[in-house]
Formats: sequence, structure tokens, C-alpha cells
Amino acid sequence: MDPFFARAYAAHRDGRLADAERDYRAAIDADPVHTDALHLLGVLRHQQGRHEEAADLVGRAVALRPNDAGLQLNLGNALKAMGKLDGAIERFRNALSLAPDFGLAHYNLGNAYALAGRHEDAVLAFERSLRLQPNDASIYNNLGNALHALGRSEEAIAAFSQALALRPGHAGAHNNLGMALAALGRADEAIEQFRAALTAQPGYVAAHFNLGNTLDAVGRHAEAGAAFEAALALQSQFPPALLGLGNALAAQGRHADAISRYERAVGLDPQLALAWLGLGNAHHALGAHDAALRAFDQALRLRPELASAQLNRALTLLTLGDFARGLPAYESRLAIAAAAAGGPIGTVAPAPMRWRGEPAPERTLLIDAEQGFGDTLQFLRFVPLARERVGRVVLTVQRELEPLVAPLAKTWRIAVAVAGQTPPQADLCCPLLSLPLALGATLDTLPGPSRYLEVPAAYRRRWRGSLGGHAKVKVGLAWSGRIQAQENRAIPASMLAPLFALAGIDWLVLQPNLTDDDRRVLDTFARTASIHRLDSRIGDFADTAAVVDRLDAIVSIDTSIAHLAGALGKPLWLMLPFAADWRWFTNTDRSPWYPSARLVRQPSPGQWEHVVDTVAQALARELPDR
Repeated sequence: MDPFFARAYAAHRDGRLADAERDYRAAIDADPVHTDALHLLGVLRHQQGRHEEAADLVGRAVALRPNDAGLQLNLGNALKAMGKLDGAIERFRNALSLAPDFGLAHYNLGNAYALAGRHEDAVLAFERSLRLQPNDASIYNNLGNALHALGRSEEAIAAFSQALALRPGHAGAHNNLGMALAALGRADEAIEQFRAALTAQPGYVAAHFNLGNTLDAVGRHAEAGAAFEAALALQSQFPPALLGLGNALAAQGRHADAISRYERAVGLDPQLALAWLGLGNAHHALGAHDAALRAFDQALRLRPELASAQLNRALTLLTLGDFARGLPAYESRLAIAAAAAGGPIGTVAPAPMRWRGEPAPERTLLIDAEQGFGDTLQFLRFVPLARERVGRVVLTVQRELEPLVAPLAKTWRIAVAVAGQTPPQADLCCPLLSLPLALGATLDTLPGPSRYLEVPAAYRRRWRGSLGGHAKVKVGLAWSGRIQAQENRAIPASMLAPLFALAGIDWLVLQPNLTDDDRRVLDTFARTASIHRLDSRIGDFADTAAVVDRLDAIVSIDTSIAHLAGALGKPLWLMLPFAADWRWFTNTDRSPWYPSARLVRQPSPGQWEHVVDTVAQALARELPDR
């Protein structure tokens, strides 16, 4: 053996890289076609991260000895490190053509395929490697990653579990198993695996990050925030973790704190569209609408297809009363709803053509109620206007609303169907909340007299004389609506004390399905005899309308009860969160939708006490005959 090469090889083996490099060079100087020296100097350069030099040196060795599978393998390794995946794959396959049972070549080929996004090929390569090296935990781990990337989560779980059986405490396998479990919605098991990964390797940034994402997804936002903070303590310039922390803070109502994290995220990565989206949402929640629009616009410049940014930008514009820009943008909600529904399954009949407001006197228009009860009640006002432009209208409404809407529909000369059933035949279609766009509505031309609903006669008779109590004044009350992401439309029943303290009022509880906690709280008030619960007696919205119509006023959170009261023209005190829904606009205590409504807003996020006190004072002033 050449003495220079022998010394170099010994030094390389012992980790004395400077000595090894000196002697490899001496060997090459003495013999420029010294294949082993060229090869191992290339390996040394690869170890040092100098991959281009490595590829050049090993490539020269391969040219001298093309049938050596080991040289082909190491040239592939250098090319893979340079990101030249096609070249790396070619070299690994060359190695396997020379040595079909070369397990490491199968493994490295699988890794290259995975980096190239060729996960099916990666699975095959890892499986071949396992036939040769069945007790290698790393191969099972990487096989699991490839299966997970293909959506084959159950198989991935089996692979990761086998990796852990072979190497207990394998932090990467615990983390990856957690990812596969999370993909199947098995969040508690996923969280357990992420924590196991962190027990094995406390500084594992990805496990902290994945733990945070999983906790946030199941509503454990404070714990999620702590996990993201832990990731950032280890890697402060980690934009996705800043984004996750911002989302967790926003979900807790800490929007100002969230803004600072989103701003740091986009400062580090200006291309992170989701951080711009979060920034816009947080600004909107704090009433900074112009700043919100700027952030949404930037998110859409980066990702024009980002439907949530399109929708939230639309909601901000509508909050500002900008119907000209807001209504067209609000159509983005339909794509989000379709994606959430998963799209059509099987063979379906062609959908009717979308109606854009054009006159169509010979055609039938299908109008679908697409959102909640309150949305249907509010936007019913547009249906008669649509009827004026088409030959026939069929309106679908929720089953609970059908008894209330059907008699009114007869006077409007429209047909009513129940949503969810086979849709009637029609030539044209339009979602109910798209009617303002189709009809060219503006803030100044919103249709709707002070009362546009009527109680069906049978229900009016049913409730005549059936409301108990002895006070002269009867007020309906609803304090809890549907809880949506980052929007609290519920007041704790315990905060209603200032209302129940008012003398001379019988309170009629209008919201259905009281919780056990609500019932217990209602029973603790001193004037509990003045609180009357109707939930077991109300069957549908026609029942509720008959009750509301017999009351002197309504106090409600933003829920369907409020829209029903407004549509019946009843005096309404509407209790709103600081960042109220777009339809209540901003900086006003009146509503163009419902002239009988007074809007009482939180002065800052979470301040329901102020809202309840303000309503109690208003009732004391304006309902004097008590």
C-alpha cells in the first residue's frame, strides 16, 4: 500500500482530518490516478460539507473504476447533498445494478426518492432495503415517512411502531408516529408521542412545534402556546412557530400579543402568507380595519388562491359598509363551504346555471338557504325582489324555519322546500346570501320595512294567553349563540344579574337547550320567580315568533333570536362583542337591517359587564310602565 495513502487512511479512520487530507493529497500528487485516494478525499470533503469538491473527486474515481458500487454510492451521496437528486438517483441505481443486494444503496435511493417527492418509489426502495437489513430502525422510520406522505397513515403507524420496537426511545420515530396519528384525528395519542419524543430529546424543535400544532387543533390553546414558546426558545428565528404562537394567542383572545408574533414571523419570512392572514385577522378583531385590509391584501399577493384571506378581506370590507368591493369578494365563502363538504360524491345531475340578477321571466330560480337560521331570517327580505325578475322562485329553508316561512311565501308567490331534500328542478340557482350581489344592493338601499315577517295564524292562536307572569312588561332573553372560532357569542348566565334585578319585568327565556349550568345559575337569582323558561314548549321558529310577537321587547346576543325579533319589528337590544359580525357594521348603535334594534357593543374585547349594565340602564329608562 502507498505509504501516503496508508497514513491518510489511518488518520481519516481516527478522525484526524487535516492529517488525512495532507496525505491523501500527497498520494494523489504522486499518482494522479490513485483511485482510492481520490475517492476517500472526496468522502472527507463530503464529511466537511464541501459537497461540490466531493462530487468532483469521487467522480474522478468513478471514471477510473466505473464498476465499483461503493464509489457509485458515494458519488450519489455527494450529488444528493448538492440537491442534484436526479443525478444522485442515477448513481444509486448504478450501484444497485452492480450490487443488487447492496442494502445501503437501496436505503439511500429511498431517501433520494423521498426528497424528490417520489414517495411510491421511496416505499419500494425502503422495503427492498429492509429485506436485506430487517433490524434497522432508521429504515422503518423513513419508510413510515414515505407512507405518511402518501396518506397511508395506518401503514405508516405500523412502520414507526416497528422502528420503536427495534430502538426504544427513538425520538424521530416518536415524533413521526405522532404526525401519523394526528393525521387520523387521534390527537390524544399523537400528543403522547410528541411528549415521548421530547422526553428522549428535550431539544427536539420539530417535536415541540408539532405538539403545539396538535394541541392548538384540539382547542388546548394555552398549552399550544407553551409548546411553541419552547420551540422558539431553542430556535428563535423559526417563522412557522411564531405563526403557530400567534394563532394560539389569537384563539385565547390575546390579539395584541398575537400581532407582535405575526409581525416577527413576516419580518423573518415575508413570503409566509398564513402569517399575513393571521395578522389581518388580529387587526380585524381589534377594530383596526385598514391595517387588516393591508395584511389580507399582502396574503393574497403571495397566495391569490387563499380562500380564507379572500373571505376575511370580504368580511372586513362589509364591516366598513363597502358593498361594492365586499359583496363580490364575499362569494369566496362558497368555495370554502364546498371544500368543507368534500364536493359531490358519485354521479349528480348538472347544477342549474348561476343567476346573476338578469331578468328571466320564463325561468325558475332556486334560492338556497346556505348558512344558519339567523342568516336565512335576515336575507329573506331579498327574495321578493328576486321574484320580480324571474318567472318562478323556489326557496329552500331549514326544516325548523319552514312552518314560519311557508305562509309568508304564499303571499310572495314563491314555493318553499326543505333544505337537504332532493332539490326541486330549476333553470337558475342563487345562494340566499348572494342575492344582495345579484340585486345590486348597497348599504343605502338595503330593503326591508320595520316588519317583514308575520306569525302564522295557527301559532298565534296556540300561544294566545299562554305566557305566564304577572308583570306588565314582558321581555324575551337569549344570551348564548353558536360559538365560532375566535368569536365568542355567549355571555355567562351569571353576568345577567343587572337585568334580573329590574323590578316589574317578566323575563321569557327564548333560547332552546339550556345547559345544566344555566339552569342552576338562573335558580340562584333573587327574582327567579320572574324568569320563565319556555325551551320545552317551543317546537320550531313559528312557536318562537308567536312568543316574540307577544313581548314588549327582546334582549339578545347575536343569534337567530335577534334576527327574528328584528324581522318582526320588535324593540331589540342586541348585545355585541367588540369585533361583531360584519352585518352590524362598526361605530353605530343603529342597524339599517332592523330599525327597531339598538346595538350595544363591548368597549373592548371581553367586556360583557359593560354591555349588560348598559342594556339594564336603557330598559330602566325606556320601559317605564313596569
